[in-house]
Order: sequence, then structure tokens, then C-alpha cells
Amino acid sequence: MSDLTPPDPSALQAGPKTCARCGATFVCKVDDLPHCQCVGVNLSPDLLGKLEEVYHDCLCSRCLKEIAGKAREGDVVVTEGTL
Repeated sequence: MSDLTPPDPSALQAGPKTCARCGATFVCKVDDLPHCQCVGVNLSPDLLGKLEEVYHDCLCSRCLKEIAGKAREGDVVVTEGTL
């Protein structure tokens, strides 16, 4: 996979979410993938598989970029997490 794509977008809900990794609130746009923050984050298939085993919903773009080792430009969160 070159871009992070949810394994089954129909099972995910768009809208405000809390990142299971850091607790930040963000807006998921699974219903509008070209504009979703996760689309530009590249993760290896192995890493993506490991994340899917641990987390059963979206992570915020900051966490995805941190995991991918990318600069965190353009991240948009509604509130900061405290986890």
C-alpha cells in the first residue's frame, strides 16, 4: 500500500473521533478520502498490519506521521490528547 487506506471504509464512521494512541480529538473524513488527513501518510504493509491489530479505528494524522517518521506539517486536531 502506498497510502494509508482503511481496510474497510464502509465499517468506519466519518466525523469527530478520539485518537486511541494519543487521545487527541480530530475529524475523520473516511467519507471524503481525498481530503482526509491520513491519505498522504505512507506506511509499509507490515506496519499497517501491526497497527490494525492494536487499533480498531482511525488514528490522528500526527500519530500516523510520527509512526511513519514524517514531518508533522498540516496536522489538524480539535483538542490535544492527554494519554
